[in-house]
Amino acid sequence: MDNCEDLIPEWLNFVKGLVDSDDLPLNISRESLQQNKVLKLIKKTLVKKCVELFFEIAENKEDWDKFYEQFGRNIKYGVHEDSANRDKIAELIQYYSTKSGEKMTNFKEYISRMKEGQDKIYYITGDNKKAVENSPFVEGCKKKGLEVLYMTEAIDEYMMQQLKEFEKKKFVCITKGNIDFGESEEEKTRKRKTC
Repeated sequence: MDNCEDLIPEWLNFVKGLVDSDDLPLNISRESLQQNKVLKLIKKTLVKKCVELFFEIAENKEDWDKFYEQFGRNIKYGVHEDSANRDKIAELIQYYSTKSGEKMTNFKEYISRMKEGQDKIYYITGDNKKAVENSPFVEGCKKKGLEVLYMTEAIDEYMMQQLKEFEKKKFVCITKGNIDFGESEEEKTRKRKTC
């Protein structure tokens, strides 16, 4: 088949190759083949191999940056679509942040820089990096010494609906109402009095 969505998921549509298998029955209709257990096993194996290859590429930061520039949206789409591999794929995602400068950072690097006692990963969504950098919400977080991830693609919002946490740290959008920054009751009361 030239196009077999049952063989490789849509988020890996940039992967090209040939699958050779002795296990596929040849004397059956295409509809029966699509329901075949062997085909599901091949799909699972292909996805696993692709994710392993992505991690191999990610070992070299320069190669990964080039790859991610081309296929980062697909990786994010994989987090949204592939519930079985979501946590593993999420390790590959990168964003600019308030502390990363001109380089992108991943969730593990973000967690390694978190303040002591911080249990949330803060992010902001917007049209572009410049717009989110100048947001008053970001300024408030910077004053508290909190790092904020800049999510500037449409797929990011859909992805975050599926990805609720990473390594037991919940994701929090700083533009969505009341945010608990881990302040004590004393600090909250003092803050209310000054407003």
